[in-house]
Amino acid sequence: MKVKEKPLTIGDVTFQSFEDFYQYVMARQVSKEEAIRRVKQRLAEFEQKYGMTSEEFYRTIAGTLAVCEPEYLFWKMDYETYPRLLEQE
Repeated sequence: MKVKEKPLTIGDVTFQSFEDFYQYVMARQVSKEEAIRRVKQRLAEFEQKYGMTSEEFYRTIAGTLAVCEPEYLFWKMDYETYPRLLEQE
């Protein structure tokens, strides 16, 4: 017996099947090099905007309530992600 799939809506995109969702995700993946470039660029933008290095930010903000601020949280996540991306090369 074949199970009928229900449509899946994520944001403003509706997928009629898991296969449609899978193809959508696969078509939007970026290379590891591109992911590294994007994270590095975002880190540089944060550093420029706040006038401190990512290392200074992390020592100052990580572990405090300030990291709950969305922009600081994104900075923290990028800072923690960057070395992991480099390790996987």
